[in-house]
Amino acid sequence: MKRFFFLGVLALTVLFSCNKGDDDPRLVIITFDGLRWQELFSGADESLVESTRFVPNPSALKQAYWRETPQERREALMPFIWSYVPEHGYLIGNRNKNSLMQVANAMHFSYPGYSEMFCGWPDNDRVNSNDPVPNPNVSVLEVVNQDPRYKGKVMMYSSWQSIRFAMNNDRGGFPGSAGHEPSYTNSEVARLMEDIDAGIADGGIGPTERLDCVTFGMALETLKADHPKVFYVGFGDTDSYAHKGRYDLYLNAAHWTDLYIRRIVEYCESDPFYKGKTTYLLTCDHGRGNGAAFRHHGDHIRGAKDTWFMAFGKGVPVKGETADNGIFYTKQLAATIADILGVDFTPGNGEKCEPFDPTYRREEDFHPVGSAVFPAVKANPKGQGLRYSYKEGDFMSCEDMLAAPVKKTGIVPIFGTEAVKQREDHFGIVFKGLMKIEKEGVYLFTVESDDGSKIWLDGQLLWDLDRPGGGSKEVWIGLGAGYHRLEVQYFETYGGDWIDLGLKGQDIDVTNLPASMLFYEL
Repeated sequence: MKRFFFLGVLALTVLFSCNKGDDDPRLVIITFDGLRWQELFSGADESLVESTRFVPNPSALKQAYWRETPQERREALMPFIWSYVPEHGYLIGNRNKNSLMQVANAMHFSYPGYSEMFCGWPDNDRVNSNDPVPNPNVSVLEVVNQDPRYKGKVMMYSSWQSIRFAMNNDRGGFPGSAGHEPSYTNSEVARLMEDIDAGIADGGIGPTERLDCVTFGMALETLKADHPKVFYVGFGDTDSYAHKGRYDLYLNAAHWTDLYIRRIVEYCESDPFYKGKTTYLLTCDHGRGNGAAFRHHGDHIRGAKDTWFMAFGKGVPVKGETADNGIFYTKQLAATIADILGVDFTPGNGEKCEPFDPTYRREEDFHPVGSAVFPAVKANPKGQGLRYSYKEGDFMSCEDMLAAPVKKTGIVPIFGTEAVKQREDHFGIVFKGLMKIEKEGVYLFTVESDDGSKIWLDGQLLWDLDRPGGGSKEVWIGLGAGYHRLEVQYFETYGGDWIDLGLKGQDIDVTNLPASMLFYEL
C-alpha cells in the first residue's frame, strides 16, 4: 500500500514539474462563460443548428459550422483549440468519452461557479446569487498577489462585471476591469477600446456586460504594455447569446473567442517575457441544458453542472483529449493555480483540493452500484408508443392536474410534450406505458422537467418534482432485461415546456427515451 501511495504522489508531482523549480513562471487563465462541453468536443448540435426557432438562417449557419463528423465540426467551430491544445497539453470533460467534470456548488449558475473556481470550494450558504457584491471568501489570486514574486503583476479583465467581485481584485490589491469599466492600461489602444465600448448601442450585451471583442482588445494591450505574470481574461458572449435563444450567435461567439485565444497565445509565444515560460488554463463556470434548454442553466436544468478544463504550455503533460477519467470538479482550478505558481493556498472551508491530474480516475464513478434494483415485470405490449391523457387548466401541482377533466386521450409514438399539447401554456399530461430494456445492468436514469412532474417506475415513485419550475434529477438504478412500467405526471404553467427522460448504460446513451424503447398495453 505504501508503495502505491508513493507512486500516486509521484504522479501528481510531475504534472507541473517544469514550473515547480521555476521562481519566475507566467500563467494565463481564460474562461468561456457557459460554453457547453457538447460544442467544445462535438461542434454544432444537430438538434439546434437547423431549428428556425433559434437560428434565423440555418443554411448559413450550417455552411459555417456543419460537417459530417463531430471531429470535423469541432475543428470548424474552434480551429485553434483543436489544432494546438492536443499537441501541447490536455483536455478533460468529454462525457462521450467518459471524461467527467462538473461544478461542486449546488447553484449551477455564474457567480457561484467563478467563486468555486477561484476560492476552491462551493460556499452554497453565502454565495448563491449573481449580484455584484464582494465575495466573503478569499480567492487564490488574492493570495498570489501577496507573494513578492507576483506582487503588482496579477491583473484581470472580464466582460461580465460580477466576476471581479467573485475573485475580489479590489480587496486583493490587483487591477481589474469588468463590465463597462475603463482599461487600467494607459495607451492609445486602450482608450480606443473604451471609445468603441461607449459607442456600441445599448452597451452591446447590456448595462453590466460589454462585448468580448472589447474585453479582448483591452486584455491584449495590457499583455503588451504591462506584462502581467498572472493574467485572467473572462469572456461572456457565449452565455449571453445562449440566454437570448440565438444558437447562431452562441456558435459565432465560441468561434470568435477561439480566435481571441489564438491571438493571446501567439503574442505570448512571440514575446521573450512569456515565450516558453507560460502555462495556459481554460475552463467554464457552468454547463447548459440539452436541446431547447441550451438557453438555460441552474439547479433545475439537467446538464448545467457539467463543465470542462484544458491546460497547455509550460510544464503541462501532453495527453491530448483524455477519456475514462474523473470525476473532476471546477473547485480544483484554485489548487492548480496555486500549484503552478508555487504558493500555499487553503480554501475558506479548510479543505485543500488536489490540482488537476488528467490520469485521475475514481473507480466507483465508473462502476456505480444502483440505488434500487428493478426486475422486469410481466407485461403484454400491444404496440409502440405511450398512452396519454391530456388536460388543460391553470395547474400549480400534479394533484391540480389530476383533478381536471380529460380533454383528449390517445397514443403518442414519442415521449414529450410537443406531439400532445394543444396550446403553449397551462396544460397537463399523464403518460403511461412500458419501457423495454435489452440488457440487464446498472443505468443512469435522468429527468429534466419544466414545469413540474412525478415519475413512477414499476409502481415505485422515482422522482417528485411536483412544483412550478420543475427541475432535474438523476439516479443510478439496476434494471432487469425486459419491460418496465412507466407513469409520468406532468404539468405546464407558462414559459418553457418540456420533459425529457434520459438513460445511460449498457450501450445506451440517450437524453430522451427513443420511440424504439416505448410500448403501450391495453
